[in-house]
Amino acid sequence: MRAQRTHDPAALTLGELIAAQGRRHRGSLAPGQRFPTGMRPSRRRAQGIDLDTIGPYEVGDDLRFMDWRATARTGRAQMKRFVAESHVAQILVVDFRAHMAFATAEHTMAKTAALVAARLAWEAFDLHEPVGLTIVPEAGWTAPRRGRGQVVHLLDQLVDSYAAIDGDAEDWNADALVTAVDQAAARLRHGDEISIVSDFGGPLEPLLALARQLAGTRVLHAVIVEDAIYHHPVSAGRFPLCVAHDDARACAVVERHAAARHGEMVEALRAKLRRTLRQVGIRIVEVTDASLLTEGRRR
Repeated sequence: MRAQRTHDPAALTLGELIAAQGRRHRGSLAPGQRFPTGMRPSRRRAQGIDLDTIGPYEVGDDLRFMDWRATARTGRAQMKRFVAESHVAQILVVDFRAHMAFATAEHTMAKTAALVAARLAWEAFDLHEPVGLTIVPEAGWTAPRRGRGQVVHLLDQLVDSYAAIDGDAEDWNADALVTAVDQAAARLRHGDEISIVSDFGGPLEPLLALARQLAGTRVLHAVIVEDAIYHHPVSAGRFPLCVAHDDARACAVVERHAAARHGEMVEALRAKLRRTLRQVGIRIVEVTDASLLTEGRRR
């Protein structure tokens, strides 16, 4: 009788990253078009001439685009929103440092980071925007380009780099993340985007200092990856830990008072990290596995 193969949840395959492609954004291709333009509204991208929707006034809106009829009808200031026609480049900075090989359930934080990066790459493809990749702590990078071939190439790089993660290393190597972001910023133009996919563990001050320098010239997104323990309350006891590419089993001890305060401690850690990043102008993108719950992304 043939033994049944089981999938290793800690492994990463190209098929999983390809499957991370979400549903296409609105703005489907018309006959004869190679790609859709103006697929998503944005006040930061160049404004087009096609009306997208009517929405409430927001601070900073151009009063020339006030919709007076809608304002009179609703009793609140209403603005005309137009679709965007320009596109910005983006570089994904994916954190594959040793501590990202940590997991308490399902798969490692590094795998979650790879799945999320794949989702962002496919999003750029759907918007016909150039996307590039830098993997930390590797020194190499891939310049932003458009097209499905570019996305698949980036996914191949993620798979290869994930397989090379050394979960036994103990160095946080905070400088590697800052160096990668700095090099990405140097290769982008004014207004382009850098999406940092990481748990943002370890010393943050070097990254915060760089973010202050880049404020107003580059758009930084913090795509925060969390381990499953953040989302599921734990009980007191001893628990095995999964480390990528390592057959050894480690254990964590959870004391009773810590288990009782799990939710409170998680929310405190989240609030502190997000507050610290926002203070230097980094925009937050919440992540649950490979699903993106956006907080002001590209809006």
